[in-house]
Amino acid sequence: MERPTIKDIARMANVSIGTVSNVINGKGRYSEETRKKIEKIIKESNYMPNVAARSLKDKMNPLIALVVPFAPRGEIAMNPFFSQLIAGVESGARDRRFHVIVTGVKDEPDLSFLLEKQITGLIVFGANDNPDLLEDIRRLHLPTVYMDSYLSDPDLYQVGLNDEMGGYLGTKYLISQGHRSIMVISGQVGESVNYNSIGHYRLAGYRKALEEAGIEYNPDFIIPNNFSLEEGYHSAQQIMQYRGQVTAVFAFSDLAAMGLIKGFYDLNISVPDDFSVMGFDDLYFSEYVTPGLTTVRQDIYGRGQAAVKLVIDQIENNGHPQNRNIILPVSLKVRQSTAVVTNQSTSTNLN
Repeated sequence: MERPTIKDIARMANVSIGTVSNVINGKGRYSEETRKKIEKIIKESNYMPNVAARSLKDKMNPLIALVVPFAPRGEIAMNPFFSQLIAGVESGARDRRFHVIVTGVKDEPDLSFLLEKQITGLIVFGANDNPDLLEDIRRLHLPTVYMDSYLSDPDLYQVGLNDEMGGYLGTKYLISQGHRSIMVISGQVGESVNYNSIGHYRLAGYRKALEEAGIEYNPDFIIPNNFSLEEGYHSAQQIMQYRGQVTAVFAFSDLAAMGLIKGFYDLNISVPDDFSVMGFDDLYFSEYVTPGLTTVRQDIYGRGQAAVKLVIDQIENNGHPQNRNIILPVSLKVRQSTAVVTNQSTSTNLN
């Protein structure tokens, strides 16, 4: 006979999954009668006896989940950005004697499987204002921190980045090198997606720098490709249509920038002689590619540590950390993939 799930326990007790989880983890609100009923059902049904017994005794299972809504299960660790982020989360968790599991939940119809793992808190990356997803997460009744989500609810705990400043710094630097015709690999920022996205805010910084320099914004210079090596690689063909007019490309992720450089290489296009290329993130191997990638730097590892600290503070301090919205800074890292524009390029009429 199969061992019952948390759904079965909730059904037998005629309560929600969240209430069962709260009783197991010793948190939240429920009556004494409800607690006794759930504990009796757990004991009689032999529901995960070892983990449950430990949780009921200690009142807390020190386990946090890092959840990425737009990624399928098992694919997150393949992305070097998330490798660095996970390392920061695990480091911060280990310092507080917590453990971390990582999962994608793309196309998951039900997030209750997280409760079956006896999770105490959540870090959710890239949720945005998706009402269905946010409601599913709220139903879990777990301390939660959102990263790169730009949520409008001021009561939610969030860790973000000064993305607009990053777009501004990168564009301003390229302008200072004489580039006045700058294309962007922006990520999805079109009408069909939520405007509260990192691409949207980075693009706002790009436009601000152009405006300050008296350069007209050209929507044809925005390529809404995703932040991946493959999308960056295929962007090279699109950008080649503007050769002789465009002199620089600002990719809003290092992965897209690296893919673009490879795409240019296969087309016998030199970086930075024919096009300067700038990235965004400063992944740990960005300085080891050829040419070394000029990029907008963020402390990915430190962001992971900040997020896990905020969620554990909620867990250990009954959900009342004072600072609910942490915005971390960016800086510029100049390497060899950008250069001063040549006189021939600057002579192009950009209007």
